[in-house]
Amino acid sequence: MTMKDLPKREIELKLLQIKSLIESGGVKKMRDLKDSSSTKIASYAGINQGRYSSKLINPGEFTVSEIHRISYVLGVDPKILMEIITHEILHEEAVKVNANIEKEKLKK
Repeated sequence: MTMKDLPKREIELKLLQIKSLIESGGVKKMRDLKDSSSTKIASYAGINQGRYSSKLINPGEFTVSEIHRISYVLGVDPKILMEIITHEILHEEAVKVNANIEKEKLKK
């Protein structure tokens, strides 16, 4: 199933602006969405506002279902949100792994 197969709905102007920002590559991290109608996005997606804000900071905590709901709210292909989240998580995890490697080297 693709976005084209989903039920059609009218997307509000502010959400269309966020969609455009995401699709143009203007959102590098999920936390970039924190000041962009986060209350409305969370409410429409059925996510508690506090949890939504927390997950924007720690995007690995988003469930696949939540990512799909957010993408539907914004009219964005869920693959784009997944790419943003994956890139963010990979960077954070690479930093952790490198720190662990350095710790192990110091033990020798």
